[in-house]
Amino acid sequence: MNKNRFSQVAILGLAAAITLTGCGKSDTGLNTAPGDASEFVETAAPTVATSFGSPLDLGADLTITFQENAAFTPGAYASNYQKGMAANKFDVTVENKGSDSIDLANMVISMTSGTNTCVDILDGDNDINGAPTDPLAAGASATFTYGVGCLAKAGAPLDLAVTLNEDVVAVTGTLK
Repeated sequence: MNKNRFSQVAILGLAAAITLTGCGKSDTGLNTAPGDASEFVETAAPTVATSFGSPLDLGADLTITFQENAAFTPGAYASNYQKGMAANKFDVTVENKGSDSIDLANMVISMTSGTNTCVDILDGDNDINGAPTDPLAAGASATFTYGVGCLAKAGAPLDLAVTLNEDVVAVTGTLK
């Protein structure tokens, strides 16, 4: 009698498992085809344009200069860098001639190289630490080094979109 009861329970369990298996959908995972996420990012049109090496007066007593970019070799602990990327760095100088302080930590720099992917590189070994986190006092200036890595070759375009306060600055150049 126990063997018969055990057989019935086993058959009932197998039938339930087969029935429920047909109810599930196939899940290939979240990252199998991430697609283009740019539709989720609101991109503002540039309000002014410049090139590397040219100072740009943004009005309201604010001037920004992107020094000419140069190739560099990232250190062993550089963030976001992948072997094969073209790594470039450039100095950014912001002059605040106004009467209020400016928060440079709110500066956003996005970059592209044609259709190639680019990322910012932070590299303490090369003194590339991003924008200052302290506000820039009235009448002061600050210079910092910014690093970028692109899955592209030297000579490819390097285009930046820099948001500072209400201004969106387009900076054009080439990877070194």
